[in-house]
Amino acid sequence: MHYLLKQLVPPIAHTLRWYSLQYGWKGAYSSFTEAQQKSTGYDATQILERIIQTTKKVRDKEIPYERDGIEYDTPKMNFPLLSTLLWIAAQHNGELTLIDMGGSLGTTYFQNIPFLKSIQKLNWCIIEQANYVAIGKKEFETDQLKFYYSIEECLQNHKPQIILFCNAIQYFENPYAFLTTIPKTIPYLLLDYVGYTATTEDRITIQNVPPIFYGVDVSYPCWFFSKSKMFAELGKNYDKVFEFTSEPDKYYIGFQPFLYEGQLWKLK
Repeated sequence: MHYLLKQLVPPIAHTLRWYSLQYGWKGAYSSFTEAQQKSTGYDATQILERIIQTTKKVRDKEIPYERDGIEYDTPKMNFPLLSTLLWIAAQHNGELTLIDMGGSLGTTYFQNIPFLKSIQKLNWCIIEQANYVAIGKKEFETDQLKFYYSIEECLQNHKPQIILFCNAIQYFENPYAFLTTIPKTIPYLLLDYVGYTATTEDRITIQNVPPIFYGVDVSYPCWFFSKSKMFAELGKNYDKVFEFTSEPDKYYIGFQPFLYEGQLWKLK
């Protein structure tokens, strides 16, 4: 009995430590619209202002890394993503052009650029909400880092080899429909930092974000996908190259743990 208690108590204690009645992912909604109506939304002015501040600090080398308005003392590396980008560049004579969907003001770009120096030509194209694109063009755009309002606008200037969704696709209103609109001229698709359910059904939740991130309480709809459903949909047009765990930390929907995961897909 003592052995069983030792095995049981630590997981419960760990779960309770990270579980919050106020913050995190809550609820199961019948539609994205319903969840939107009960959320504050992602387009709050305070969110953008906070991200501008932290991204400038990274750009100006005052801090090594930021994510979602949080400043970090050390970079949080995502080696599956980095190795994928280097692998694709190696197939294209040391050149890499990618679309970063929902890439904020360059979070993933600034995270990885110190390790992409061997790439001879890099075009990192971020597609975001209009207010982010306007600020991006004004404050952060460089010869390598570009901001666009749509995939179509980006394709007028570039021929990307890969489209990246890093902690992004779960915040799209119609994610499955959007994935089917990706031009078939882009050979690779990378999903990263995606949460999946342990069932065969998708779940729409509201993510409640504490003020440590943006300075105010924020909430917005978030999908947790059925892996079997997502893989079946992507499998219509893509072959899965490999899967990976985006980071080792566990998160919780209520008391249900999950890991952020990712996959690289290649166009058939």
